[in-house]
Amino acid sequence: MKTLGSENLSGQTKVKVVLFSGGRGSRVLSKQLINNPQVVLTLAINGYDDGASTGEVRRFLGDSLGPSDFRKNASRMAGELQSCSRGLIETLDLRFPVGYSMNEAINSFRILGGQSISGGDKGSIRSEFQAKLVALLADIGEISRKALVRKLSYFEEELLRTQYPFSFSDCSIGNLVFAGCFLEMGRNFNAAVEDYCNLLSLPAGLIENVTDGANAYLVALDEHHRVLASEADIVNANRRNHIKDIYLLHRPLTGAEQNWLKSASADEIKRFLEKQSKTLAPNPRLLQRIAEADLIIYSPGTQHSSLFPSYLTPGLGTAIAKNLKAIKLLITNLQEDAEIPDSSAVDIINKAVYYLKEKNLLQIPTPCLITHYVINDPNHQDQDTPYIPLGRLETLEDPRLVRIGNYEEGVTGRHNAAKILTPFIESFLKKRGPWKMAVLLLDTHSLNKITQTLLEMLRGGIRDLPAEILVFYQSPESLSPDFVSSLPFEVYNLSSESPEAPFSKVLKDPRFDYIVLFESSGMYKGEDIVNLISLLTHGRLDAVWGSRRLSVSDIHQSYKLRYRHNLVLGAISYVGSHILSLAYLLLYGRYISDTLSGVRAIKASYLRADGIDLKHKYVNQHILSMLLRDRAAIFETPIQFFPISPEKVRRTTVLDGIQSLLTILQWRFKSLKRPPELGEIKNI
Repeated sequence: MKTLGSENLSGQTKVKVVLFSGGRGSRVLSKQLINNPQVVLTLAINGYDDGASTGEVRRFLGDSLGPSDFRKNASRMAGELQSCSRGLIETLDLRFPVGYSMNEAINSFRILGGQSISGGDKGSIRSEFQAKLVALLADIGEISRKALVRKLSYFEEELLRTQYPFSFSDCSIGNLVFAGCFLEMGRNFNAAVEDYCNLLSLPAGLIENVTDGANAYLVALDEHHRVLASEADIVNANRRNHIKDIYLLHRPLTGAEQNWLKSASADEIKRFLEKQSKTLAPNPRLLQRIAEADLIIYSPGTQHSSLFPSYLTPGLGTAIAKNLKAIKLLITNLQEDAEIPDSSAVDIINKAVYYLKEKNLLQIPTPCLITHYVINDPNHQDQDTPYIPLGRLETLEDPRLVRIGNYEEGVTGRHNAAKILTPFIESFLKKRGPWKMAVLLLDTHSLNKITQTLLEMLRGGIRDLPAEILVFYQSPESLSPDFVSSLPFEVYNLSSESPEAPFSKVLKDPRFDYIVLFESSGMYKGEDIVNLISLLTHGRLDAVWGSRRLSVSDIHQSYKLRYRHNLVLGAISYVGSHILSLAYLLLYGRYISDTLSGVRAIKASYLRADGIDLKHKYVNQHILSMLLRDRAAIFETPIQFFPISPEKVRRTTVLDGIQSLLTILQWRFKSLKRPPELGEIKNI
């Protein structure tokens, strides 16, 4: 005889997430995702940044994309995962003082190599910087320190070999280490990203470049046909750039070209930028992650400099569209910045679609690219920075794609990542299941009847459902072990459990998503268990309620058999059953056609509530009252019914009907706790 244990019904489900990110705009989202053990995360980033020290690295190397956004995300992920020492992360993020010379920078490399170097004047910024570098060394392991030194040596050798000028002023050490990775990896940018992430012991594939690594330069065209010649110009906070379009060029614009473009006509500018545009290819590893993804997220951030250029990658939109099973979530910005002044959430959505369709060259249905738009509606304007207005929502063709709410964390100007992501993550975990179902066979006085129910479940196709099913019964005798072992599901006899509450352990078991309550007296068919479970596997319903009344011929046969000698009593019973249904309609606004059904499936969290007694005469009223008071999603489905002579089974009397009605009234006005484990997902 099998006994109920605490074994795991299945391995832990993983949700695969691809998050399109910039440097900082998605930090609250990536933090929420990386700390969820059920999420396998990939950050998709581009390298078109060319400002400050990143731009200096790009100018020096000549054929490399920008490392900054990769460095920032790698540091953040390593900090969350604690994949390496804090000292290593802080060293990589440390910036040389303003005005730092080449000799001073090389001396700092020597400090990392373990050499003692005399600093600047005591108390000077340079002296304090070198002292901090020495202090950080104490928290960097020997292997990591040697790796840092090796990467920097590649950069130093290139610096001395080429004699190209390089400004170390306010340059992060991590950017130079990345440059060393790039050189060590044979000037292969994507291999450098992987090598840099390995330095911080990050999981493979966590951070991926959007393209195959070929170098390109971002420029933009504003609404007055003025050219913003670099990514740094696009993000310039001192300007309000009403950007019309962006381009990825195979080389930077020269000074002469920039001067000519200032006086050229709109058509000339467009032709020139299109001619100089570079045809890029997507990163094959990212395409694989996209194909396998359960959730694809277009994050908020600097749209024209960080996000839209990623979407513009040829082949990317097509790859996203081919993954038809994934949820694809676009989260609009909370507040405006220099790149999107006077823009609305709808404007951001339209622009994202425009670039995902490769500037509308692709005929891809929009829902294949984005399945949900998450738009913030703060209902306040407490910040100095203006909030992004909703825009003309009526222009969004399909309202099913739109989710509007206050998604801000207080008034911080940051998104509440848990509020946005948790429903979608939980929704996918439930979808992926498989759902865990407990089938409780009640009124099991005959092993033959139990066997018949199990065989009917098999014939009904129970083995084809995407669910893990355990069946429980209680009997002094147990089914044949050979028979039980031949079944495609587990069967347990709970005879050793407390006689008063034999199923209490099952009801409280947190592994189960739903509990099927099935009266196995012979009046109901096991095939209907399969029907109930199949209706639950998409995760939208809180309960499925079997109804004899929806099988009109069956219920008429039941009344005919039971009341063939007393038509008046039969009429009273018939009317009384409708009165119970009307009572639920009047008290809760929902008509339940068969309140006394012996076939029902309920979300397990409801049955974990205190006071549920499955043997109680009025347990259905208890369950229905909880469900209806909580406005649960209940689906009634017809079930087959085989009436048995009243001499063989006890039937509901008129007195029972009156007591049921009183129980309904009692539960309507009784304070019921909402089950704490109920999901909040209704409109995913």
